Formats: sequence, C-alpha cells, structure tokens
Amino acid sequence: MELRPIQLSDRDALADAYLAAYPPGVAATTLSDAQQEMDDTFAGEFGTLRPDLTRVAVFQGRPVGAILVVGKSIWDPQLRGPFIIDLFVHPDVKGMGVGRALLDEAVHACAMAGDATVSLRIGEGTSPAAHALYARAGFEPLRD
Repeated sequence: MELRPIQLSDRDALADAYLAAYPPGVAATTLSDAQQEMDDTFAGEFGTLRPDLTRVAVFQGRPVGAILVVGKSIWDPQLRGPFIIDLFVHPDVKGMGVGRALLDEAVHACAMAGDATVSLRIGEGTSPAAHALYARAGFEPLRD
C-alpha cells in the first residue's frame, strides 16, 4: 500500500471507494452522488482542502481510501486547526490497516506543519471500528 497526496485524477476511484465504504443511505446513495461529493470536496464546499495533509491510499495501483483534511471546520467554528472532513476505506481492503495508516499519516503531517491540533466529527455513518480507531489515536469528545 502506498500513501500519497490527493490528485484530481483520483476523483472517480475515490467516489467508488466512498460509495462502497458507507452503509446505504448514510453518505452517497449513487455513484453520481459520490462523484458530486468528490467534486464538492475539490471545489472547497466543505472547507479549503489541505493537500499537504490530505492523503490517498493506493493498493495494487488503485485508490482505495482517503483522509480528506480542510483548514478548519465549516460546521464547528469553535474548533481550531485542521479538520478531517472524511476518512473512508473501500471494503475490499478493510482490516488491512489502511484507515489507521491514513489517520496516522494525517496527524503526523499536521504536527510537521506546525498545527497543534486536528479535529473531526463523528456521525451516523461512523462505524464502531472508526470510533475505536479515533480513540486509539487520542481523539476525545468535546466537553461542554
């Protein structure tokens, strides 16, 4: 597996992985919807993409997952620093440590860029495995 910066040419393969990664009805419902999500991500609809922090996992020559990081959350103004808008892995490679490698790489890249913190949001489509991954990486829920 290779981790590398995201490229516009990854759009279709990432849309396929994105669609396959989530249970039906949680994220995109069609490949066209998933492609639109990728287009919106590249266009900055969810915040300005940080290419220095965003990574794509490539397995056997095919993008199979990504961690998408923007400069700051557009949904949670109280959060500082980079914000992970998505982390997804195609089911074909689940259990191979792809998600952990992507998260570790992004957190390390944040530290190397001088960012003191990185945040994310969990929701309906967040799997128990993702919850465990985030907890192992040291992410903690915000306290009121």
